[in-house]
Amino acid sequence: MRSNLLRSSLLSAALLCTTLGFAQFKTKQEKGYFNITNPVEIQIMSSLDSVAMKNGMARIKSGFEVNTINGYFINPSFSVGLGVGLQFSNYSFYPNPGVTSGYIKKSGPGIVLLPLFADFRYYPKNAISAPMFILDAGYAPVLKMANKDDQQYLNGGALFKIGAGYKFYLSDFLSFVPSLNFKAQLFGNHTAVGGVLGLGLLF
Repeated sequence: MRSNLLRSSLLSAALLCTTLGFAQFKTKQEKGYFNITNPVEIQIMSSLDSVAMKNGMARIKSGFEVNTINGYFINPSFSVGLGVGLQFSNYSFYPNPGVTSGYIKKSGPGIVLLPLFADFRYYPKNAISAPMFILDAGYAPVLKMANKDDQQYLNGGALFKIGAGYKFYLSDFLSFVPSLNFKAQLFGNHTAVGGVLGLGLLF
């Protein structure tokens, strides 16, 4: 009887260890090098204050970004990476009284920037599908501006992003990583803040 009980206990323990081992199975994404590509990040941002320009005022509007991050898992719960992207932002111009309408901006993205940033991610739950917390910091120089005269007022600057998301396991080599973030970014001496919806893929 005692022997059967011991055998059953050992079998149960082995089964439990196997189950836990499978639940904590490390996929490609939880170790070594990785890439996160965001085909689109929708950005709803606005200037904290109107930007004083030569012939009027302006405010940053919404835009979007495409970026990619290459990084490394220090351990299954923490990763670091370097990101680069293309950011397309718009701004509304409000001319001073008497300024001719010809000065008003044309349609299309007013500013194209090159965000360069460090990416830090924390995964509190050690599982193949799990929540995550994100912290990004970097700098975004201007590549192109619709009206070159405006660049002195709306130049590039530092950026900061903090948010949370979820890693949905799709396969051993692919996960879907949507996220919601708060972002603050300098355009010259002027700060724009807002929300960012990221739709990324982790390889």
